[in-house]
Amino acid sequence: MHQHIFSHPNVIQIDHPTLITVRLLDNIDDLLVLASLTNPLFEMIVSQVAGVEATLIVRQQAFVNIDYQPTHCIAEQYDVNRLIGQGVRLYSRMAVAPRVCIEQLKAGIEIIIQADGKMFFSTVEQGKFELISLEHDLRLLCEPQVLVVAKTILGQKPKHSESTAALALHISELEQVRRDIAGYMRGESGKIHPGVSTELLKLDHLLQNKRQWLLRTYHQSLERPSLSRAANEASLDIEKLQQKLECYNILAPFDVTELVNQLSDDEN
Repeated sequence: MHQHIFSHPNVIQIDHPTLITVRLLDNIDDLLVLASLTNPLFEMIVSQVAGVEATLIVRQQAFVNIDYQPTHCIAEQYDVNRLIGQGVRLYSRMAVAPRVCIEQLKAGIEIIIQADGKMFFSTVEQGKFELISLEHDLRLLCEPQVLVVAKTILGQKPKHSESTAALALHISELEQVRRDIAGYMRGESGKIHPGVSTELLKLDHLLQNKRQWLLRTYHQSLERPSLSRAANEASLDIEKLQQKLECYNILAPFDVTELVNQLSDDEN
């Protein structure tokens, strides 16, 4: 379960109390995080434990980083304790707004783990996220492939410096996955789990919003050669030329100004 959302497993060994900090990676689009908050951020399985030493198998979502640092802090009360073969997952709490969860994930979620015959896990602040043991995880969801692809496309963050052709490719990919969602929902009508159906509709709405933004960016890239230049840059240049011309009219001798006016009249 969750193989499609987790990275390859990492083996972590500890022999002292450890402070884990889970934080969102840089340059990750909030839309991707928003679409993925229903899934666990990481999963930790106890592989071995002997006294204060333990080995953990860790799998995590690709958009988060997990940092491990020794600590002298000991939690007064642990949320979950685990034996060999057991594990925990970190979820956002059900009743917390996703925007608030994303803000805390950017700031960092701190968890203390310690081995003492078995593994102990505890979040430093009881707030937006919670640790759930595997056997009590009732949020299990086997996502269809179209849902995974939609989240991947949603998580891609185009840059303003990208070419018109690259933006057109982004739009084409996005429209394709929206067609796939519509086709999947028609083909599986009446057989889709209500939770999956709701998430597909939510993703389709987010994809539509992203499509509108991409189309605006695409049209802007056609209207001016470089997105680094302001749309009103041409009018600003004209204003500067007019100011210079007024200065020349003031500073230039009268006969020169009169000659320039005559030449202009002749051309018109």
